[in-house]
Amino acid sequence: MRLTALLVSALLLITGCSSGGGGIGDGGSGAAATRIKSEYDPRLADKAQFGRLVIAHINLGKPSRAYLAEHEERIDALVADRLRAAGYQLQPGTEFEQAWREGVRKWGEPYNPTTGKLNLQALQYVLAEAVTWLAANTQVQGVVFTNLEEQQVYFNPSGNHMAYFMGVGRKPATRGGEGITGDFNWVQGVDAVSINIKVLDLKLQQLFSGAGGIEVTETLDLKGSTPRWMRSKKILDNEDFIEEGINLALDPWIKPD
Repeated sequence: MRLTALLVSALLLITGCSSGGGGIGDGGSGAAATRIKSEYDPRLADKAQFGRLVIAHINLGKPSRAYLAEHEERIDALVADRLRAAGYQLQPGTEFEQAWREGVRKWGEPYNPTTGKLNLQALQYVLAEAVTWLAANTQVQGVVFTNLEEQQVYFNPSGNHMAYFMGVGRKPATRGGEGITGDFNWVQGVDAVSINIKVLDLKLQQLFSGAGGIEVTETLDLKGSTPRWMRSKKILDNEDFIEEGINLALDPWIKPD
């Protein structure tokens, strides 16, 4: 079984070419200009064909950064709730875990944490083995991947200093100090997190791909003589931001209630 050309392109995008966010200032066009156009196969709405889904415990591509990975289970549960509310049956995640182990046992781990490199050919073989196992041993009809992905975004150097990325707009957070000086250099890349949702059938054909921004994961620390961006103490704790990101990532497949 071979990956489709579309899926190979998607994997390449995930593993090295998707770091872009909103441009500096975003030309005044706001969040809408940074929204990623979803790809939706209408067959996915047919519950007879794809009514039984499983959420993968791994990313489609490289793993999430460690500080994001600790939130994956909670985010997956929110996505699962949305899928159930839309009438889909969620199969036990242990079924995909077993299928993935079968693939890794035969072809090896596609991702090398030491080098940080992803072997796309190995991923192709492991995925093919996994979906073959799912087809033979479970009632799963499609696999949902929910990547939490880090990217660089930029705050507008003027006005209200908004950052726009993956369809959302976020204000800068600060801690300490009494304010930001007028000569602060806003033209700096800052880390942010988005969610990328993909659905594959058991022939590894893509049925859906969508993405939505969630939050900036760095705070501007004003305590020292020079303000600097630092990792926020609390990550993914804003339920409204998470809901907005998931809504964007699932549109137009599943609309908010």
